[in-house]
Amino acid sequence: MVKKYRTQKASDSQVRQFKKKALQYQKAMNLAYESGLWDAAVSNAVHAVILLANAVTGRESGEYYADKDHSQASEYLKEIIGPGASKAKEQMAQVLNLKGLVEYEARGCTQKDAAVATKRVERFFSWAEEILP
Repeated sequence: MVKKYRTQKASDSQVRQFKKKALQYQKAMNLAYESGLWDAAVSNAVHAVILLANAVTGRESGEYYADKDHSQASEYLKEIIGPGASKAKEQMAQVLNLKGLVEYEARGCTQKDAAVATKRVERFFSWAEEILP
C-alpha cells in the first residue's frame, strides 16, 4: 500500500508542544491584528492552524502531517477525524490558501484578509477544543 501523506510519529509530549505553540501563534495573530499588522496576523494564522492540526491528528492517530507543502494538510485532518471534521477542514483549508500570498508574494495582505483568517482560526480553535484536553 502506498502511503498517501507524509507523516511523522507524534508522542504525547509532542502533541502537548504542538498545542502550546499553536496557542502562542494564535495570541501573536490576535496581537498583530489589533496592531494593524495584516501580514503578520495572516502568517501567524497559518502557523496556528498547522500546529493545532498537528496536535489534533497526533492525539487521534499518533501521527501528524509532515510534508513541507501543506496543501493536503486539511484533507489529512479530515481523513483522521472523519466527517465531524468537515467544517474544521474547510476553515483550515481557507487559512492555508493564504500561505502563498503571505509568505511568497510581494502583495501585502489586506485588513479583510487578516480579518477573515483570524475568524477562521478562532472557529478552528473552538472546534479543536472539543478534541484536545
